[in-house]
Amino acid sequence: MISLKPNPDKGSLKVQHSQDVLSITMPMINRMTVEDKSKQTITSYVRAVERLVRFHDLVHPSEMDIDEVLDFLVSLTDKHQVNWRTNKMYVAGLRYYWAHILDDQKFADRIPYPKEHPSLPKILSREELTKLFDACRNDKHRVMFRLIYSSGLRRSELRHLKIEDIETKDGKCRLRIVKGKGKKDRYTVLSHAVLVELRTYFKKYRPKVYLFNGRKKGIKISEGAIRHALENARKKSGINREVTMHVLRHCFATHCLEHGMYIKRLQMLLGHCSLNTTLIYLQVSETPLVPDFSPLDSWENKAE
Repeated sequence: MISLKPNPDKGSLKVQHSQDVLSITMPMINRMTVEDKSKQTITSYVRAVERLVRFHDLVHPSEMDIDEVLDFLVSLTDKHQVNWRTNKMYVAGLRYYWAHILDDQKFADRIPYPKEHPSLPKILSREELTKLFDACRNDKHRVMFRLIYSSGLRRSELRHLKIEDIETKDGKCRLRIVKGKGKKDRYTVLSHAVLVELRTYFKKYRPKVYLFNGRKKGIKISEGAIRHALENARKKSGINREVTMHVLRHCFATHCLEHGMYIKRLQMLLGHCSLNTTLIYLQVSETPLVPDFSPLDSWENKAE
């Protein structure tokens, strides 16, 4: 029999599929919004459910068994070469959906987290940092990257940094980080040398609201603009390995330890919830906090 109904074109099918996926993820989005989860967490968790649903041709998660979920996770690793950290985020998103949206904690617990393969932070030498800073094309980029390194900022923290977050009154010289990772506020150090450079930068560029504006004043700089500027500086500097914003943060932590900063203090400046996260930098520090010694020598020598 010949159908009299017009065949939907690819465009309309694509729209229909998007609407079907949205109907599945919208309850999840609403709940996480009410829970005041960060935009990054919401985006990551929703992406996990969306990719799972599309992988299985729009089958609703409530109709899937555990093997279908595992098939999807295997495809991420084998076909798409997703690393364990990204895979862990996908699992967290799927677990959240089953536990809180489908109200099936037992199923959620059956979705396994990947085995962790932590690697040591990559850092630049002080000589490489000097080359990188000197290779910046303009004063704005130079002071921006020097601020990231000297204060141990995350990329998102730099982008959201406002002029009013610089505190220099009453002898202070620090940065207030508002709603950092985990939506927590904290203070971190502000280099006196960078403060002088920031004042020169401010007089020249006259930013509004955000310390580093995008193309329009009052609008924060984009992630792409920062990434592009950093890559240009890396190429011009002659550094042949990857340099990211987080590498500069790693350098801050490592060099602080090498100069004798107490590790609990470093934990506070970095905004780490767990001290274990900060302890990793002890493995890449080039010099110990104190010279190696035997406790026997310490107390016996004192007794003499």
